[in-house]
Amino acid sequence: MVSYALYVTGAALVRVLPRRFAKGIAAAIAFTFFVTRPGVRRNVRRNFDALGLKTKSIFPVFHNFSHTVTDFLRLSCMSREQMKSMCVLTGREHLDEAAGGGRGVILFAPHLGPWEIAGAYLTTIGYPLNTVALEHPSTRVTRFFSGLRRAWGLVDYPLRSCAGELVRALARGEHVVLLVDRNFSRRGARLAFLEAEAVLPVGHVVLSLRTGAPLVPCCCFYRPDGKIEVVVGEAIRPGENHGISEIACSCLERVESFIRAHPEQWFAFDNLWQEGSDA
Repeated sequence: MVSYALYVTGAALVRVLPRRFAKGIAAAIAFTFFVTRPGVRRNVRRNFDALGLKTKSIFPVFHNFSHTVTDFLRLSCMSREQMKSMCVLTGREHLDEAAGGGRGVILFAPHLGPWEIAGAYLTTIGYPLNTVALEHPSTRVTRFFSGLRRAWGLVDYPLRSCAGELVRALARGEHVVLLVDRNFSRRGARLAFLEAEAVLPVGHVVLSLRTGAPLVPCCCFYRPDGKIEVVVGEAIRPGENHGISEIACSCLERVESFIRAHPEQWFAFDNLWQEGSDA
């Protein structure tokens, strides 16, 4: 109940406050969270160490995440014109080429940047998207988040019942987007990631092999000028003899390149190299 009230209040505030002022409040909340959650700080530091960023400050991760939450809540009052003015798409030709086969497209991405805004933007410019959303402990918060996404045409499904829905979406020629740098199910595989091994999802690969939909890397991030850039790369084209784990590792290589380019916007707050976390 408290979480729901906080999110609804936040959404109401961003409707009336200037964006810069709303982000200032969010940054103050992020600093409080940073100071009071040592376990989460340790996890983010581990992730930075894995990237070879041992001396780099981790606070920008928390600060940038507060921006993404603010912008996500602004979906309730943002116009299509505002959405198009704040986002830019790079690599559209890769997305269109992948979609040319008529089997839909499976976009895979890391938890990097304002992905909720990126998804809403892609639906706005003509790419219908389906995704999987982790359910919040509060059912009312889950419904609230889902309502924000679906109002923009971004259809989400719960993890426990998503497989059939995603197959049907691809059969309609729609696109699926999945975040693949954290594992929330029991069906992950141990894969090489950032010079170590972690249990990570392979559902995007299984879905591709089952449907014939191409696997396409993507990410999004805040640029220095404040705009949100959505980047789409060339499709992964595995050979006939490549297995699920091998294809998944090829996908992770693309994901790693995105993370290394924008580590301060990689929102991985768990310890990825063991089950559970210190959070």
